[in-house]
Amino acid sequence: MSERVENAIVSRLRNLGGILLDLPRRITEPSKLIQDEGERRKARFLSAVLFTGATIFPILQITSDMTLGIPYYSLSSILLAALYLLSRTEHVRLTSIITTIFGGLFAFVSLLINPVWDSTNLTFQIFPWPILAVLVGSQILSKKSEAMLIVAININLIIVCFVHPGIIFTNAIEIIAISFSIQTLIGITTWTTEYYSMKIEENNRTIETRRRELEIYTSLLRHDLSNDIQMILGGLELSQLTIEEPKKQAAFLESTLAAAERMKSLIHIFSISENELDRDLVSVLELICRRAVIAFKGMKVNLDIKEGVFNHKIFYGKLTALAFENLLRNTAQHAGETPTVQITISQTNNHLNILFEDDGPGISEEIRKQLFGKGVTTGSKGRGLGLYLTRTIIESESGCIELVDTGRSGCCFHIQLPLTYSQ
Repeated sequence: MSERVENAIVSRLRNLGGILLDLPRRITEPSKLIQDEGERRKARFLSAVLFTGATIFPILQITSDMTLGIPYYSLSSILLAALYLLSRTEHVRLTSIITTIFGGLFAFVSLLINPVWDSTNLTFQIFPWPILAVLVGSQILSKKSEAMLIVAININLIIVCFVHPGIIFTNAIEIIAISFSIQTLIGITTWTTEYYSMKIEENNRTIETRRRELEIYTSLLRHDLSNDIQMILGGLELSQLTIEEPKKQAAFLESTLAAAERMKSLIHIFSISENELDRDLVSVLELICRRAVIAFKGMKVNLDIKEGVFNHKIFYGKLTALAFENLLRNTAQHAGETPTVQITISQTNNHLNILFEDDGPGISEEIRKQLFGKGVTTGSKGRGLGLYLTRTIIESESGCIELVDTGRSGCCFHIQLPLTYSQ
């Protein structure tokens, strides 16, 4: 045999081996409509169980001597095959429910059909099917529901075996006890796995949140500190030039101090934990507005808090305040020398609505569509990070921000945040 033929045979054998190894994955591949990885694992497990059952049941129909000529294994095989096909769609939960009911009832139907049961056949009937029902049910049921399923199946099995004239009850109770122990172990294992999976998911979400906060904070350091340092340097220079005019000098120094306080709050904000945030959003906004009036000479800020907002203290993450700092700074830079800002806070259903409106020149149509993009600026001096960072912070709180048209001059931002009350 030539080397070329040998290589061809080896290649075909490898391909065949790859196909055989890939076969389990192919026959249990979930629907593409199922995106969650946990749900896909459950769907794959269910498909494997149903495929195995649909394959084995015809053999049981031929080999079992307890069918009495009734084709219930064959009929069950057809049902399992149909359920297998259904499990390959997005209707996995429905398939799991039907399979759980089937597994729970099959043992009872078998016991009632046959008048006499020996120990071996009795074991085969009342041992595997309740376990199968609990195993499939563990994928969809809550802890309480699964516990109720285990108790209900075993109590009913005890009753059926006790009243059935062709079953030796002492033999049956031993089998039921072993089956019950395995079912309980499956339940405990499932609950423990779900608990630790939930904790892992929570930790992953926390890590992702911290990563996003770090990215935002890094950008804020570059953007906000740069702006505030320029304000401080400019304020100090102007105070030196007005040394003979004490009132003007005091005003410049006051603005410089406000900018320095804002820098201090930005640096400090990441050194505290979420549990140490003792101010709700309304109180934080009031402080920010007072500080902005001092820092940006000529700016007026009106804060209108509608009825109902004060019913609860509303808390958000530690970066949320910086989003409003950015909006006020953006107004000071682009809305003229004496801008007026109107901030209206109201509550609707499960959301906090904040309207941030100024009386500046507004925003041109060509910029509106990409207004919140990184690097987009409405002026010649900005670097286009302010509104981008504002949107990023708001979205990190599961909120949204958009530019709305009020028909008046200036621009108006609508911010919507989910209500987060203090505990």
